[in-house]
Amino acid sequence: MRREIILVDAHLGNLDSVERALVHVGATVVKSSDPDRIAAARALVFPGQSAFSARTDALVEGALGAAIRMVIERGDPFLGICLGMQLLFDRSEEDGGHPGLGVLPGVVRRLPADQRVDGRPLKVPHIGWSDVQPTGEHFYFAHSYYAAPEQPDDLMWTARYGQLELAAAVRRGSVYGAQFHPEKSQLAGLRFLRSFILGGRA
Repeated sequence: MRREIILVDAHLGNLDSVERALVHVGATVVKSSDPDRIAAARALVFPGQSAFSARTDALVEGALGAAIRMVIERGDPFLGICLGMQLLFDRSEEDGGHPGLGVLPGVVRRLPADQRVDGRPLKVPHIGWSDVQPTGEHFYFAHSYYAAPEQPDDLMWTARYGQLELAAAVRRGSVYGAQFHPEKSQLAGLRFLRSFILGGRA
């Protein structure tokens, strides 16, 4: 039996590639922006390719944010991807500061723009492939901000960008977050998604 995944459609990016990847690894995917449908989900994936803004404020403070928290508090598997991971934290410094869902303690900060590698400035945003530890595999990133968890136990995987070691993936119980894009990370990304849908493990 294929596992049903509710894919949160918060109008924060194109969901098609995430949907295709989830279907490829064995999920039945239902896209929804209905808070009642999302609150009833037995497994939830929340991707985002946008920025913290007035739009995310409305999500965090509204019925959709309440529905996401309900799924998480119930202990059902949740995966946040990119902005979906960042929104798990208390707040972001982006665009003057905006609240997150407050599921994990920590702040989302801008990648430092003054790093240099081999004498050359390191570009922001971070776009491209990076080695993720302790997996030893490469995943695809596209972001200008990164989450800084306050609790070391919430940090699952890391990646280096210049001198900065950043949170590539986080986990607390059945809550997972990926700063990278598993749907764009070829076989490594598909393995990550397959592990998640097999009982919420990643």
